[in-house]
Amino acid sequence: MNHYDFRDLTIEQRRLLDAGGWVADGTQAAPSRPAAQQLVSRSLLEAYPAVHEDDHGSFGVTEYYVPLNVRTAWLAFKSYLSQPGELVEEEP
Repeated sequence: MNHYDFRDLTIEQRRLLDAGGWVADGTQAAPSRPAAQQLVSRSLLEAYPAVHEDDHGSFGVTEYYVPLNVRTAWLAFKSYLSQPGELVEEEP
C-alpha cells in the first residue's frame, strides 16, 4: 500500500497524525517527547524549532508537522482499515 510504517502507534501518536502535527498555540496539549520522537524516527513527522513570545518574554519550543505525502498515506491507511473485509471462499 505504502512504504510508511503505521504499525503499533499509540493513541497519542494517532492523534498527532490526525491533527497534522502540533504547534504551541494553546489549542492542543503538547505531545510527549518520546511519542513525537518515535514518529520523527519513522519519518512520519518533522520537527522544527520555533520561538514564541508571551507576557514573560520569548521561549523556544519544538513544533511538529506531518508532511503532505505522509498525511495522504495516513488517511489512505485509515480508510483501508475501516473497510469491512471481503469474504473470500477458499476452494476445496
